[in-house]
Amino acid sequence: MNKVYCDTNEEIRCGYTVSARMKAVWNVEIDLLVKLLEVCERHHLRCWVADGTLLGAVRHKGFIPWDNDIDVCMLRDDYDRLLALGADAFEYPYFLQSPYSDDSYFRAHAQFRNSATAGIRPSDSYRPFNQGLFIDIFPLDAVPEDLEERRAILKRIRKVTRFLKAKDTPILASGRLGLVFRKLKCKWMVWRKGWITIYKEVDELLRSADLSKCRYVAELGFSGDEYLLDKHIFDSTVMLDFEQIQVPVPVGYESYLRTQYGDDYMTPRQVPTAHDDMVVDVERSYVELLPEVRRQYSRSAIKRLLKKLGKKSKA
Repeated sequence: MNKVYCDTNEEIRCGYTVSARMKAVWNVEIDLLVKLLEVCERHHLRCWVADGTLLGAVRHKGFIPWDNDIDVCMLRDDYDRLLALGADAFEYPYFLQSPYSDDSYFRAHAQFRNSATAGIRPSDSYRPFNQGLFIDIFPLDAVPEDLEERRAILKRIRKVTRFLKAKDTPILASGRLGLVFRKLKCKWMVWRKGWITIYKEVDELLRSADLSKCRYVAELGFSGDEYLLDKHIFDSTVMLDFEQIQVPVPVGYESYLRTQYGDDYMTPRQVPTAHDDMVVDVERSYVELLPEVRRQYSRSAIKRLLKKLGKKSKA
């Protein structure tokens, strides 16, 4: 990739050293964001940076120094329209990943990937889906007003996604021996009904509330109802600087950030990220790296299992 969207040299930001290697990862992720925003603009789809990326845009005019990913969000209608565009909207190495485009992908949000790179979670190394570097795309769904209804929906979503996740979970390597029956049942159900047929229940549950009758939206399929966002936060869009580009943010971004990070969101706090263990490479494809990561994960996981079993035998 020849495009450069941020300074690629090592530097210190907020007392934290950002390596040249991480800058290269940032560059790939910004390129993914630029490509996604181009497609959204072409098809009149609303899309905003979200979560830590939104906080970074407001507080740092770019990445939070210790962050290593990009998050965006879309209201459900626009998100569904994006997925409906499918592969026709993107050319290699760009790949829009969802349970509808990539069998064995079980998450309730999409990921937009660069297939010529690698962004592999070791625990996912057994899974046959695309594992290039990615940005997350979270649908914002209407939140049912009734608490019991909401809890029932979230409980069922967790159950279905756990069931689908079991299909490619390595029983021995993971040490989760009790999953063997769920794994076998999932393989049989996928063979009988098809992956998409089973997953569709998740989206149907997430779409079940009427946005016009609800006050709040949330990333229900990812963080549940932990952060309820007033839907009017997303009434319009403003642009903010982010590294060397500008990104769309919801007009009510201050309310968004207070909801998620508290009133003192402008005070930096170095916290672990969700992808600290991820194996990344901006020059080699995940296809090349997966076997190596899988072997390393298997060895370390089996060692942990044997150690655990040894402790039990001594008890």
